[in-house]
Amino acid sequence: MEMERNIGDIFSDIINQKAKTSKMAVTSMVMGILAPCCFFAVWIVSFFSSHGIITVGRFIITAFSCSLAWILGLVLGMKSLEQIRNSEQHLIGTAYAVVGISISALWIALLLVRFLLPALFYVVS
Repeated sequence: MEMERNIGDIFSDIINQKAKTSKMAVTSMVMGILAPCCFFAVWIVSFFSSHGIITVGRFIITAFSCSLAWILGLVLGMKSLEQIRNSEQHLIGTAYAVVGISISALWIALLLVRFLLPALFYVVS
């Protein structure tokens, strides 16, 4: 009798377990939101490096702000969506992942347009 109650308690704990928010989805959203803020760091670093204040590390800041944060937001968002779908409702956070993917994709598209439009105008004129 006591053995049945222990097994019942175990199954009720499993059934009543709350879903956890995917940390990867939240990280994707944070990367997507912070990437445009980091993009302005390039201008700040270039200002200080032109005055000789910053001489080391400007390439790391530039690489992070121009590509790495957006790519991480996009990749982490897609991986977290896959994990959430395969978790059998133990993970939640689809909205966080979608926000991270959409913001990262939007900024990547704007960055590509920013670099491709001058070339397009040069070819046309």
